[in-house]
Amino acid sequence: MCLINIIFDMVYWLAILPVHILKLCNFSLICLNGDSFGRPFVFFACTSIILTMTIITKLKSLFKRFIEFISPAEKLPNIAGKLIVAFVVVFLSVMHVLYLYQDIPPLYLIVYLLFYIACGLIISILLVWLLKLLRCIPSAYQVAIILGYLAAFNFFHLPKTYGWLLIFAMIVLPVLILTGLYQWKKGSLFPLKNAKRIFWFAVLLIASIAFVWGFAVFLGEGNKAEEVVDYKMKGNLPVTLDLPDPSLKGPYQTAFLTYGSGKDKWRKAFSDSVDIKTKSIDGSRLLSSWTGVSGKLRTMYFGFDQKALPMNALVWYPKEKKGPLPLVMIIHGNHVGQQPSDPGYTFLGELFASRGYMVVSVDENFLNLSLTDLDVFGGGLKNENAARAWLLLKHLELLRNWNNTAGNVFYKKIDMDKIAIIGHSRGGEAVTHAAVFNKLHHYPDDAREVFNFNFNIGAVVAIAPVDGQYKPGGTLTVAKDINYFVIQGALDMDMQTYGGLATMKRIEFSPVFNGFKAGLYLSAANHGQFNSVWGRRDDTGPGINRFNLKQLMTQQEQQKILSVYISSFLETTLQGKTDYKPLFMDARSGRNWLPKKIYMNQFEPAQRTVLANFDEDVDVNSATIGGGRITTSGLREWKEQQNKFLWGLQVTKAVYLGWDSVKTKHQPGFFSLSLSAPVSLSGKMVSFSLAQGKENSGKAKPINFTIVLEDGKKHRFSFPLSSCAYLQPQVAKNLSKFNLFNDYPNSEAVPDFFYFDVAKILGVHTPFQLNDLRNIKFVFDKTVSGDIILDDLSLINKP
Repeated sequence: MCLINIIFDMVYWLAILPVHILKLCNFSLICLNGDSFGRPFVFFACTSIILTMTIITKLKSLFKRFIEFISPAEKLPNIAGKLIVAFVVVFLSVMHVLYLYQDIPPLYLIVYLLFYIACGLIISILLVWLLKLLRCIPSAYQVAIILGYLAAFNFFHLPKTYGWLLIFAMIVLPVLILTGLYQWKKGSLFPLKNAKRIFWFAVLLIASIAFVWGFAVFLGEGNKAEEVVDYKMKGNLPVTLDLPDPSLKGPYQTAFLTYGSGKDKWRKAFSDSVDIKTKSIDGSRLLSSWTGVSGKLRTMYFGFDQKALPMNALVWYPKEKKGPLPLVMIIHGNHVGQQPSDPGYTFLGELFASRGYMVVSVDENFLNLSLTDLDVFGGGLKNENAARAWLLLKHLELLRNWNNTAGNVFYKKIDMDKIAIIGHSRGGEAVTHAAVFNKLHHYPDDAREVFNFNFNIGAVVAIAPVDGQYKPGGTLTVAKDINYFVIQGALDMDMQTYGGLATMKRIEFSPVFNGFKAGLYLSAANHGQFNSVWGRRDDTGPGINRFNLKQLMTQQEQQKILSVYISSFLETTLQGKTDYKPLFMDARSGRNWLPKKIYMNQFEPAQRTVLANFDEDVDVNSATIGGGRITTSGLREWKEQQNKFLWGLQVTKAVYLGWDSVKTKHQPGFFSLSLSAPVSLSGKMVSFSLAQGKENSGKAKPINFTIVLEDGKKHRFSFPLSSCAYLQPQVAKNLSKFNLFNDYPNSEAVPDFFYFDVAKILGVHTPFQLNDLRNIKFVFDKTVSGDIILDDLSLINKP
């Protein structure tokens, strides 16, 4: 009957759980509805609770009597138990024989049945033992254990391995220490004259040491990063750009103002101190998840709902420079809404304003995760990235109206033909949505929302963006004809995969567009230090304490790199100064400005001739260019498939090649692309993306091989991969203090961009004809074994 009582108690508490939830809801609704409705509702709620509790108590009594009535007599429980076990075994056996006997060998079926029956029996015994054990634990300890579990797991949303270990340590170690101290206090510990006392002394000592050590490790920042060789710097270095450092302040003094609702509850910048007051806008069609108790609490905190969103922003601009000024819009990502994120880009605002731009950092904190969300660890609002994008475009609409309104402080100060939009994290995804929405007439998920934007957005920058959290019409966003730059840190503890690369690869260019898309994968950079408010910790609660923060670069270094690249991107795309463009092909060309880190570039110009990107079909011998034919020899691996990143993210299809010259006495393996018609290399460069194909455990070495070009008359010309750079091993993350705490592989196959000015390498002493390229061959003769992922073999124009 002990087990029955336990089960009944569990059923009972599960039954009354809705009552407690109802109490909480009643209290919340009373707080939210302080009107004449309140008193009758309180009376009705209290009456309902009393009635419900009475009914449940009565049902409990009836249920208990029923269980006692149908239970076997006290002297027969063992026989009854054995009969039930026998019935279950016979039943399972008969069912499996009836359904499986025709296809399964009898001996295998018997072993199969015995194995699963034994497993079920063992688990049943363990569960009964556990339930009995719980009944022996004092109620105070039961509450402490359950509370410890719920607090650690639910309230801090810990990852699997680390979370369970922390919960175990948080519950077990204090119990052992307290028990040891109790034994000591009552005189049952010293002197150590028997095995029991020695045992409890050992438990107290070991638990105390483990607790102190674990606490120190838990609060510590981890270990310094191991020294990693930058093999790219050992290759043929490009000429450094003889240009001013784009991250240095420009010639203009910076002015600052704000615009906003004028009635913000929490921020003076948008209330009493606001320079320009704005009207609210209705975003209800894009924020359908702003509902329920969480929605009402969000409204109470911020002072408005989804139907009256404020238009708040921080603005920096050059004080002396006359208009019109190129416009740079910045939107933050998902941080705690109670801690404003938009001031975190002040360093960018002041830099760009000093260089002649108008910079606007948009307040979208009310769309962020909020302490008012009851489902706080479910992410708060759902699909709100569409609203982030739309709100950014509404700010552009507002600025366009002001720019055309005489007497307004913005009148004719903005060059609406030169617009850049920058987003971080969820904002990084939202800027791509904004670029797509900008050309649409209706909101894809509710066509009643009419769009009429049509801005000339010349540059889109995504900082550590997410990908696919919002899917317009249920599909991934595909932007067209935009200049795009994405930057991602290898030590990002939030966005642990290079999601922006997938977004970049989906961008499409029309034949007449003359722009580019580029990416930068950066060692030692995290998620938060791109924003001065967010800082070094990419998570809240104890979840962050598993990460090795000591290996991060400083915030100044990380923001320096970001400033160099975004400033160069704006100069290139908005100002037409293409001198900075080589930086996006190869970070080493800016080595005089950039901190010494490992940089992996991705680069795709709109104007290029694609020879093989492996997306055309499933035939490994076919090439993208018409009539092209691929052949190989002596390879350990040759296949075409999706290059999948962490979280199952599919980036692009590529060819996987592996070789091992040690295990073969034949000629080195090769990969060859033959062309059916001559292709000219005059004014062109051969380019491709390349990544090492295996995870870096910390011992990976660089890769080098020979590239052979052949013309129509069989004249050959060869040069090593290192004439551009060695292929750097995958960037090892080593995110956690211990490998046990890593949720994902230690690295991912991020491609690096390789380019070869053949005419420059060729010189004048060879018969090879530049205008008659017929074959490109990769000969794996310099590194004895390796695995690579090759993509986007193309011809591009010289910068």
